[in-house]
Amino acid sequence: MLKIQNITKKYQNKLVVNSVSLAVNQGEIVAIVGESGSGKTTLLNIISGNIMPDNGFLSVNNQEIDLYFNRLIRELPDIKLVPQDYRLKPDYTVSENINLALTKFTDNYRIERIEELVKLCGIEEIKNKKPKNISGGEKQRTAIARAIADEPLVLLLDEPFSNLDSINRTDLRNKIVEIIKQEGIACILVTHDLLDAFLIADRIGIMQKGNLLSIDSPKNVFLQTQNNYIKKFVDAAMNPLEIFLKTYADVF
Repeated sequence: MLKIQNITKKYQNKLVVNSVSLAVNQGEIVAIVGESGSGKTTLLNIISGNIMPDNGFLSVNNQEIDLYFNRLIRELPDIKLVPQDYRLKPDYTVSENINLALTKFTDNYRIERIEELVKLCGIEEIKNKKPKNISGGEKQRTAIARAIADEPLVLLLDEPFSNLDSINRTDLRNKIVEIIKQEGIACILVTHDLLDAFLIADRIGIMQKGNLLSIDSPKNVFLQTQNNYIKKFVDAAMNPLEIFLKTYADVF
């Protein structure tokens, strides 16, 4: 289990993340949704160890992680972040990119694990291709395969569906659910698109100006009427779909 308590971060006296606390269970997907500037990506980078918070604690399986150590390599061993730009090595094949995360293991294990991961992530057919020759969705799945290669306990995804077409989005949503459930990883993803969160997450957190306003099941977030901002946010996400369905009702 991942647990964060009272995580706070300020930049030049501007409160970017305000005393955020949450817990994510093994095999659970929690989506953090909010407008640009809401603090969701900063929160993700704090959890990953890339940004040092001003206050707060983080633990994985009841073991506290030192977020305040000024390490040269910020990456935490049990927590892996997949950034928006994937950061794949352009001159390496898909398999070779995954292999970079397995350098501490034996050759036989590395071969077996890569084969297991390319199958799990649906990238068997492109495993010998380089990033320039594969689609955005395939790059994202390669980056996820590399991130989970050495079996981390926590996976963090930063806007995993951005810049993907509808087919790739659907495929990746399904694949992420399959990966998280099969590997038993605690997963947090951030997105500005509430519809993606509804379709993938076990729970959804809504952030506004650094505050985690609510974290609940997709159904309860959808039905929530007490907080005006959340209601407005949900309505803004659902209105285009409702308008489309009404416009083309005779087709469906």
